[in-house]
Amino acid sequence: MAQSNTTGSALVHLREALAQRTGTRACDWHLVFKARYGMREVFRTLREVRGEGCVVTTLFTGCTAADSIVASGLAPAYADIDPATLTVDAQALEVDENVRAVIVQHSYGMIDCAKTAACAAKAHAAGALLVEDSAHCVARMARDAAGKPIADISIHSMGIEKQLGVGFGGAIWVNPAMDDAGLYAALTRAFETLPPLPEKIDAAVRRYRNQNRVLAHLPRAVSGPARAHLAATGRLELPVADMERRGRLPYPSYLPSEWIAQRILDGLSSLNEDEANRIAWTKGYLEALEGLNGIEIPEAARTVAREQSLIRFPIVLPSEVAADPLIAELRGSHLYCVDWYRMPFYPGAFELAPYNMSEDDPRYQGFFKRYGGIVGLPTDIDIARLPDAVEIVRRHIQA
Repeated sequence: MAQSNTTGSALVHLREALAQRTGTRACDWHLVFKARYGMREVFRTLREVRGEGCVVTTLFTGCTAADSIVASGLAPAYADIDPATLTVDAQALEVDENVRAVIVQHSYGMIDCAKTAACAAKAHAAGALLVEDSAHCVARMARDAAGKPIADISIHSMGIEKQLGVGFGGAIWVNPAMDDAGLYAALTRAFETLPPLPEKIDAAVRRYRNQNRVLAHLPRAVSGPARAHLAATGRLELPVADMERRGRLPYPSYLPSEWIAQRILDGLSSLNEDEANRIAWTKGYLEALEGLNGIEIPEAARTVAREQSLIRFPIVLPSEVAADPLIAELRGSHLYCVDWYRMPFYPGAFELAPYNMSEDDPRYQGFFKRYGGIVGLPTDIDIARLPDAVEIVRRHIQA
């Protein structure tokens, strides 16, 4: 089934909306049930066209993003993490002939265009693609001085805890200006022939919000087994399935349903307002917290991303032990924050071997020392709560 579908289709209108918002063409936007499956299609097609090899990412990533590499038949490889951007260190990056792609993740929505361009230059010199992971900044891309997108592939997610709050859906942009016209055509064919989402999965998607609300209010001794049973019988679509913490993806690749596409369209209609609120939170945090002892604010948040819409505002405390009480108090005060990426392959891998990693690897061990205390402060609620959030953070770091 082609993604163009019918003229009244929400899928058609969503591709057009994404193109209008980004100054691109609708035909280069491709919709998927979840972004992880779109990434797998990219890497699977890349492997078919260019052969075996690896995809460079970092340990500062989610397991489902790494799953997309493993499930494609390519191998994950790990670059150094730049503490300024919490993604690939552009200066230290090395790309050889075995690399098929380099992923630059715009962590927390921080986009550093100059460093993304530096990674792209190294990737292209070695014949590899530059893939940007814009899961934290839907419909935003790294751009060059002329305003043109830098990446060959741009990944956007509308999944659970992402910016639009839809819970499902992803969009993949394929750059028509990429050097390899044959690869562009192959990628387009792969996405244009995706099948529709099965009704059983779509039904589970529609139930998710109410199911999750009910399960969240049950005692843990009851909710855990109930959640596991519903997932095992296909009646609950988990944000991250157990097999996805073992390097595998549960489904073939599908289009999103019309219902999902319409929800995303509805979310895009208020995206400007959402972004303005998040920018206000970022500015407020910087005014109140910048320069304080006891926390580290990534340099990008203080410079190039200072006026960007961040899905969360990242701060790094000295350790997980230091971060836990802060997270607990913020959540207890209805200021929901996240512990994303305090461990590699967030929320953590049950098996490391599929990811070409082990607990003995110095990079794995060093990650916890460096980023175990990371906290993602809220940016998505009423800005009137900013003083409350700041006061809690200040109290914890000054204790």
